[in-house]
Amino acid sequence: MTNSKRKHLLYCLVFSVLLLAGAGLLSSCSEGTAVVEGALKVPEDYATIQEAIDAAEDGDVVLVQPGTYVGNINFNGKNITLRSVDPEDPEVVEQTVIDGGGVDSVVVFNNGENEGAILTGFTITGGSGNMEVLEFEIDGEMQEVPSYYGGGIFIANKSNPTITKNVITNNVAERGGGILIYEAAPVITGNHIVDNISTGGGGGFFIAYSSPTITENEISKNSAGRSGGAVAISGGGDNTLLFEGNTISNNTAENGGGFSIFEAAADIKDNTIIDNVASQGGGGLFLVQSDSRITGNSLTDNKAGPFGGAIFVNAQSSPVMTENIIIGNEADAGGGISVYTGSAPIIEGNTISDNQALLGGGILVNEGSNPEISGNEITENYVERNGAGIFIQDSTAVVTGNTFRSNEARRDGGGIYAVSEALVNLAGNIFEDNRASEGGAIHLSEGAVLELSSPDDNSYEGNVPNDLHEE
Repeated sequence: MTNSKRKHLLYCLVFSVLLLAGAGLLSSCSEGTAVVEGALKVPEDYATIQEAIDAAEDGDVVLVQPGTYVGNINFNGKNITLRSVDPEDPEVVEQTVIDGGGVDSVVVFNNGENEGAILTGFTITGGSGNMEVLEFEIDGEMQEVPSYYGGGIFIANKSNPTITKNVITNNVAERGGGILIYEAAPVITGNHIVDNISTGGGGGFFIAYSSPTITENEISKNSAGRSGGAVAISGGGDNTLLFEGNTISNNTAENGGGFSIFEAAADIKDNTIIDNVASQGGGGLFLVQSDSRITGNSLTDNKAGPFGGAIFVNAQSSPVMTENIIIGNEADAGGGISVYTGSAPIIEGNTISDNQALLGGGILVNEGSNPEISGNEITENYVERNGAGIFIQDSTAVVTGNTFRSNEARRDGGGIYAVSEALVNLAGNIFEDNRASEGGAIHLSEGAVLELSSPDDNSYEGNVPNDLHEE
């Protein structure tokens, strides 16, 4: 594989001032020195970081003084610690800069490094990605895909480093503006991954065929031209991908302002996913042929164009979505959740509230999908047209044990609107104080069928103008 030395045009525009100031040399910001016995020191002992890495052996520590170090570095298979003088001090991290100079990936792990290869306490900036030819499954066949991968950090070839307490910012690439993870299992925790750009997928991360553990990071203000403003995941196979306790905010993409997950299964757990925007589908998450587990997250104030303000479940996806808080999201169809194209999610025990749409304020189900919707609090959602709580079309839905309260449709179906051969199995739900022009609780139209227990074990109170309306 060949690394290209071309400078990315977008990088040059962003960093021209920085490069003029840095002039390609080290500029010292502080004279403080951490006491690390036996450390290889930069610049005292070695003029550049790469020289110190080349001289180090497994288990060594390379200690870097504050300053701006222009150039790319490669761990070259060495399980060493590369650190600033104080990774715990944000000011030191800000002042200890590894700047790729607009060329290639800033930091590379591609020689089987293990968890003993540690990168901590730096600002990683100015990368434009390595030109690599990586293989992806496309239409059932493995195909070679040349691209610029991993603007800030490139991790591949069964490398499993530890990346912690860094700022990864203002990098660009075609895939993985901030970080590329391919056939690897790194631990990435406690970093700020901010203001990176991907022209294709994964503004913050692009991940494929990998099992990373990604926890307690701030992933914000990244953008992707196509998918995964914060994170794009592709081709997971049997790999286990864990995202836990991260804050994912203000990222943008065409699909998946926060996450885009394609033919992969990830554990998305206890994250804060807020203020992300997708011009098409999935302001927070965009799922295609994915069986991900989405648990305990807060998805608030995300926006999408046509589909899924918080979550867009598409194309035979069967995720399990439990105990999430889905509040204040917006889209044309499915302000909270959109379910399309033969998908069969389990939607259980969530709070789905104060979402807005034209159709399906809380949840929209369409195109032959088969969700199980149970035990959710579906409250105070709003639609300009039909189905403030749930809109169901051309699909079969099992809807049990939910509470529909204070949802409002400007037209029909305050709680549920079912249309066009929809089949709804309804049991044990509570419908209270929902409002619509017709069908305050439930509206059936165009051949929709409602299956109820005998006697009906749902409860109805205060719905306006009526509980059930059937055309």
